[in-house]
Amino acid sequence: MANVRVAIATPSMIDHARLAKIIEQSVGFDLVIQTNDLSATYSKVEEMMPDVVLIAAGFSRTEEYACMQSLFDAVEAVPIAITSGLAAQDGDAVVQSAGASVHTRLSPDAIIAVIKTALQRRDAPTPITPMAALPVSIGAYAADRIVLIGASTGGIDALTTLLAHFPKNCPPTAIVQHTGQNFRETLARLLARRCAAQVVVAQQGLNMAVGRVCLAGGVDGHFRLSASGPPSGPLSCSIARGAATSGHMPSIDELFLSAVPYGARVMAVLLTGMGRDGATGLLSLRRAGAATIGQDQGSSVVYGMPRVAFELGAVQRQLPLHQIGPAIMEWAAAPPRATVRRAAE
Repeated sequence: MANVRVAIATPSMIDHARLAKIIEQSVGFDLVIQTNDLSATYSKVEEMMPDVVLIAAGFSRTEEYACMQSLFDAVEAVPIAITSGLAAQDGDAVVQSAGASVHTRLSPDAIIAVIKTALQRRDAPTPITPMAALPVSIGAYAADRIVLIGASTGGIDALTTLLAHFPKNCPPTAIVQHTGQNFRETLARLLARRCAAQVVVAQQGLNMAVGRVCLAGGVDGHFRLSASGPPSGPLSCSIARGAATSGHMPSIDELFLSAVPYGARVMAVLLTGMGRDGATGLLSLRRAGAATIGQDQGSSVVYGMPRVAFELGAVQRQLPLHQIGPAIMEWAAAPPRATVRRAAE
């Protein structure tokens, strides 16, 4: 039987040395990765695929940790063991796997026991197979439809589910996902694995093309749509630095508000997340004639942003997550609306 391959991520050189010694002296275990930051951890885990990752407790309280854990769960199903106070030998170790946690006093035997517990609880990710292109003509919707999606806490898992319904010839799509700056490339790769369309990191001047999903997760600026011609013409990505909006950069509100001039061409979706980013922009889009969807409370990890949007009257349809992708594609394939409808209707 092959040895268990272990990764260590901690900013402490002392913890690195002691954990490495524990792993290397334990029969049946190999230390294959040592890092001191989360972005390097995910990149190396994605490349080398260890069986378990030991992470310092301080990392687990960061925004980037939540993103990394979602990436692990969605792609590799790599269990994570969180260690604290190792250098002082007076902390606990916590293993997180399949929604469960185990606490144990830190000692060499306890660390190995925690790793074994994590491996026992390791679950394979639920496979999501991208759909084939829908049986509709590209010309029926692709030239004039735009899909906008905003998500925050719980959004990575939500996006993997939603984008599995996007065909290769989906309408141009723009996404803002709140996450740490170091995960934009890895998040794009994750979503590309679950989506038949092309998923790319949003860049200045990049065309919003048919079959392309432009993702702003951790980009250094607000992601907006811009047009060089009339509102009915093609659009491109605009990335511009500035002050945070609704506490975030990039901000979902900024993306949504930039699409107001395009009115009935737009379908805007607000997914799970904490706070209120996106709610004001969604209301402005609905008033401009856009179709709007909010994720419902039952399927949201955090019913914050979609709740505020619903209470503002910005949400035309409130749907569970598994219905949102099909609803977007149904809207995209329908004939364009002849008139702009106001929220008051």
